[in-house]
Amino acid sequence: MRHSFFGLPVQLGSTLRRLIAGAAIVALTSLTPAYSQIAQTFGRVSPGTVPSGGLSADMKRASRFSLASAGSLSELCAYLDGNGGASGTQSFRLALYRDNGGVPGSKVIEVDGGQISSGTAAHWYCSGAALLPVEAGSYWIAIHSGGTAGVIRDYGGGANNWYGNADSFADGASTSFGTGNAGTGTLTLLAEYFPSTEMRTAGRATVGTIASGGMTADFKRGSSFMMPERGKLYGMSAYLDGNGAPALANVAQEVHFAIYKDDNGVPGALVYSPIFDDEFVSSGARAAWYSSMPVNPETGPTLEPGKYWIVLLTGRDGGVARNFADGTGNWYGNADTYSDGPSDPFGVGNTGNGTISAFIAYRPAAVMADRELGRTDAAGIPSAGLSANVMRWSHFFLDYGGYSTLTGLHAYLDGLGGASGSQKVRMVLYQGNFRGDTRYIKVVESDEVTVPAGMSPRWVDFHVPALPLPTFPPNYIIAIQTGDTAGVIRDYGDTRPQPVGSPTPDGNWASIADTYSDGALDNIPQAGHEPAPGTGTMSVYVGYSEDP
Repeated sequence: MRHSFFGLPVQLGSTLRRLIAGAAIVALTSLTPAYSQIAQTFGRVSPGTVPSGGLSADMKRASRFSLASAGSLSELCAYLDGNGGASGTQSFRLALYRDNGGVPGSKVIEVDGGQISSGTAAHWYCSGAALLPVEAGSYWIAIHSGGTAGVIRDYGGGANNWYGNADSFADGASTSFGTGNAGTGTLTLLAEYFPSTEMRTAGRATVGTIASGGMTADFKRGSSFMMPERGKLYGMSAYLDGNGAPALANVAQEVHFAIYKDDNGVPGALVYSPIFDDEFVSSGARAAWYSSMPVNPETGPTLEPGKYWIVLLTGRDGGVARNFADGTGNWYGNADTYSDGPSDPFGVGNTGNGTISAFIAYRPAAVMADRELGRTDAAGIPSAGLSANVMRWSHFFLDYGGYSTLTGLHAYLDGLGGASGSQKVRMVLYQGNFRGDTRYIKVVESDEVTVPAGMSPRWVDFHVPALPLPTFPPNYIIAIQTGDTAGVIRDYGDTRPQPVGSPTPDGNWASIADTYSDGALDNIPQAGHEPAPGTGTMSVYVGYSEDP
């Protein structure tokens, strides 16, 4: 299950499936994000109109794109076909390189692409990228092609943004891109990532300089890491290769991930071990990030701040897989039978040197939620800069009748309203009343957030206490209240199918004056007494957990 986070290679990524209707791009954010996570992209989203000739074997070609903010890389994607003219199949992979003065520099990651058969129609090919953390900046996304030469075509056109060179396919994409030549057009390549507001990492995401010996079967070893905040475990990754036993051929060693709580400097109680999600490292496999995640990410554990150990338990065939590490200390291991899973607790072991290249990806507490109420996609139409001392809202109806707890309020906002400085904003949740009252009653108002002028569009998380969410009556309004320095913040909304009970088919917006400095109104009119509705539904939602 190498690079197994988001589907198999050559399958269109989850976000792109929702982004593309034919060849038309409808948005740059997920329309129905799973569990509040908003995947974004950088690169060329709309396919180029100029196909290349059949791609040469043993060659890389790349285009440069800018990543506006830090995040966790989830997929690399290329728009390709099999109409280059040659018959058979051609192999390819995708790689991400840092920019180095206007040309590709050091490699960040490579992912397997698979093979494309002659005659295959053009479509997106995507491969998972281990949720590796990436900083804001310029990057080059590259296609690395193998044999059979001449089957695959890429698509480009437009501004000149192409750089390529020869590179043997057999030993992977080169660690440093190397000297090459510029060309014409911009390739149709992109990367999908989760912004750091939605996904973060803890542990070691850099590659150690020292390869271990082939890892012994029925043995576990790990390194400690600090969890800086509360978050839900989303996945675990380790940098491994299959060169521990060169004499062995056509075998693969099993590797199982686990998380242990620290106990006075050594691994203690088992926190999490995924079920039925073992990795298999084949003999001779090139070094790469191997990843494991819960079958359903929502079933993963919530980790409180503190010290933990990420652990690799190895099975047969012993000696094939190697890990990578360096440094002094921060290694602990012991014998443990693979077939019955990692022991609980870890047990007495031995210390050693080096921090293993292994990390976790997690969802920060601010966006943890089992379910959502509201609109979780980023609407396509921004408002004008928001006035101060105004409450504006959209209606939503809850379809869950059990016990639940609020985890946060969320709104899609930017700071591009035109005014300078910053603007204060809070969110408020109100619930309707079926007992003859003509008011929506305030359930909770969030902590205040200050949005600076110039902030790019993003989901903004608003902290609220972990209060019970009353689930009946089921009619709610989710509101944004803005304060000082009018005109900095913009919200987003547009028309969309409305839930039963909305004032009009597309009229799901209203507002009322409300002085910001004294907090949100305790109640607002309802049942025909509320302000006249406006068009559109705002991109706002409530996160909540289902309680047993």
